[in-house]
Amino acid sequence: MVTIKDIILIVYGLFLSAVIGLIAAAFLITEGFFSDIVWVSNNQILQIILIIIGSGILYYLLKRWPSLPKTAHDSITELKQNQTINYQDVFLNLLITLVILTFGAGVGPEAALLSAIISLSIWQADNLRYLYFQYDVLKQLPFHKALGRLLNPFRYRQKYDDSIAPKMPQILRKKILYAVFTINGIWAFALLLRQTDQPSFILKLGQSHWQLTQLWLLPVLMIAGYIFAILCKVCYNFFYRIFHRWQLSLLQKVILGAVGIILVSYLAPDLLFSGQHSLHLLIGSWSHKSAGFLTVMALLKLVFLAWCLNLNWRGGDIFPITFAAMTEGFAAASLLPNYDALFVTAIIATTIMSELASPIVAGIFLLFFFPIILSPVIIVIAVLMFLKNKYLPKLNVKLD
Repeated sequence: MVTIKDIILIVYGLFLSAVIGLIAAAFLITEGFFSDIVWVSNNQILQIILIIIGSGILYYLLKRWPSLPKTAHDSITELKQNQTINYQDVFLNLLITLVILTFGAGVGPEAALLSAIISLSIWQADNLRYLYFQYDVLKQLPFHKALGRLLNPFRYRQKYDDSIAPKMPQILRKKILYAVFTINGIWAFALLLRQTDQPSFILKLGQSHWQLTQLWLLPVLMIAGYIFAILCKVCYNFFYRIFHRWQLSLLQKVILGAVGIILVSYLAPDLLFSGQHSLHLLIGSWSHKSAGFLTVMALLKLVFLAWCLNLNWRGGDIFPITFAAMTEGFAAASLLPNYDALFVTAIIATTIMSELASPIVAGIFLLFFFPIILSPVIIVIAVLMFLKNKYLPKLNVKLD
């Protein structure tokens, strides 16, 4: 039977999950706002001055908090080791990432954003535990004092304790509630982005009319995409070894990272940032570019990503890899004009992204960009790449 206590716990959980969603959306809105301020002018001298200022800010923050910014991988590792996460640095983590993204680094927001969501989810669980185990105490307090405790972000919490965890009631079945809270958080996230008219992450690339007779291309294009991805990994290894051998100081790394951003802003400004809002180029101003041009842009995007990751301008790699993989896909499609362009692009992009990121990420993420008729092709490639990674030797390179 559902009690008043259970209802209060559920309502409190929905409130906290909405807060997490709003924080995530506010981060993206803030990043877009400051990026527009920094890059609104086409004056390259002014841009260089602003990048130098941003480098100084980043150096100060990294000097003060050298373990930041955290990625989702860092948060998951900490959670596995300690069964909890230190979420006191969530906003510092987002602040440092905000500086990195604002000043044009070729990385994405998803690493820090997912890390923050993981940390805040633990924060939510600790707050819910406090309400559950201190419910009788809170009932005795005046309403405003009890509410003040529940709304205090960090003071009143209860960490996970395995010895008392089994005492949680059946109504709080974790998997069901986690799903409800997750949906609620996503709803709050999407609502704020929509109300503030933020650009969508997802771009529909057009229509496909591929035929089964074109399936013979699949293994050929997968091999081509795999070779491209391996060459990119070799390139990343080169950067990693060079910078590791040089043993640069933090100041030297930040300066070199800024130099890379300045060069890209001068030579290929379309490659700045993560690439998530540059995909429109592939069906716009780049739609008639040569295969050579598109391949060079794809490679430069990944070189820029490696440069930033190795020089402490850290962030996510999913969006930059997506941009590079799709760009190379369109390059391949331009060489095969007699075949369905999006069919070719989907095969190349899924193969490259599966190798550079992961088959699961590629299989799920790319479905949002391509027409539904290509979904079976994307899923099949992702499954094949997953089986390849599981049963065949893999060149492991961590892009973080």
